[in-house]
Amino acid sequence: MAGLSIENVTKRFGETEVLKGVSLDIADGEFVSLVGPSGCGKSTLLRIIAGLEDQSSGDIRIGGQSVAGQRAADRNLSMVFQSYALYPHLSVGENIAVPLRMRRLNSLQRLPLVGRLLPGTRAQSRDIGQQVAQAAEMLEIAHLLDRKPGQLSGGQRQRVALGRALVREPAAFLLDEPLSNLDAKLRVQTRAEIAELHRRLAATFVYVTHDQVEAMTMSDRIAVMMGGRILQCAPPDVVYDDPDRIEVAEFIGSPKINILPVEIAEDGRLILMDRPLDLMLHRGGKGIASLGLRPEALRLAGPEAPIHGQVVHRENLGSELFVQIALTGLDQRLTLRVGPEQRSALALGSAVSLDFDRDKALLFDSEGARIRRVVQTASAPSEVA
Repeated sequence: MAGLSIENVTKRFGETEVLKGVSLDIADGEFVSLVGPSGCGKSTLLRIIAGLEDQSSGDIRIGGQSVAGQRAADRNLSMVFQSYALYPHLSVGENIAVPLRMRRLNSLQRLPLVGRLLPGTRAQSRDIGQQVAQAAEMLEIAHLLDRKPGQLSGGQRQRVALGRALVREPAAFLLDEPLSNLDAKLRVQTRAEIAELHRRLAATFVYVTHDQVEAMTMSDRIAVMMGGRILQCAPPDVVYDDPDRIEVAEFIGSPKINILPVEIAEDGRLILMDRPLDLMLHRGGKGIASLGLRPEALRLAGPEAPIHGQVVHRENLGSELFVQIALTGLDQRLTLRVGPEQRSALALGSAVSLDFDRDKALLFDSEGARIRRVVQTASAPSEVA
């Protein structure tokens, strides 16, 4: 296995710049997800790493060695595609064996009849069969080796594709939206299997997805991409709790983060809907900003609380309740996440007052960049966001 280094990579298709100077270091054995909306450039970046596309500028290094201009077949990377790309006329075992046969047998040895009679073919075929059996056992598909892809479920085909990647013993695994064709229940099961496989192999994984839940649950780090750039790359809990930009905060998290307009007074105090908050900028400041509040950061409070509104929609998920609240004095809604014990206090149409945890408040400037020098005025100054 090996680490990967992406150094200031750009990619243009005609006049359109898809990647705009992307740099990222991925350590040996690390699981990094490239996550972002459709069209952000994440799949293009993965194809450049794999050698299926050429970058316009910049460099890709695998194990410290530049692979610029190197063919995909020579980069020792295994790629699992969204479509699985299985050969329908070959059995599961034969599909898994394809990369081994291509690597170890010459063109004559791969012939169906004559090849078996050539020196060394039987010994190599026996070794290939053993590796295929080991991979199938690891992925719990040994009982499927004689079946054709058309006889398999979506989840089983996904495991076959993983098995074919696994037997190559690559420097790194590249996975491009591998779960998008599965139903919701199977996606949950398969992402757990991929995470367990990563832990067993201690291999380098680069995983592309638009699904933030996949990225959050499997990755060591998440690289959030938008507009051809990586806006932030950090562990999942850091990206969620401590985003660098408002775009990252809005993309990561379900339900979506609540964003409220606030004014920064001359003395640095934050003002929400004409009500001063007990938050201010350390060393002052003035202007317009945005206050980000995760649904779980909000709580029911008394009439003296800074936020007021009316319950307009409820989503009861059993273990928790998502409540949409139309704000008084502001043409937008907030989403509140609470436990089932608070259902009775949140009937449709009821008036509510809300407060929020100050240490979970996120402040962003007018350009969307994070402001971290926020202090609470009710106590000794200490940074809370």
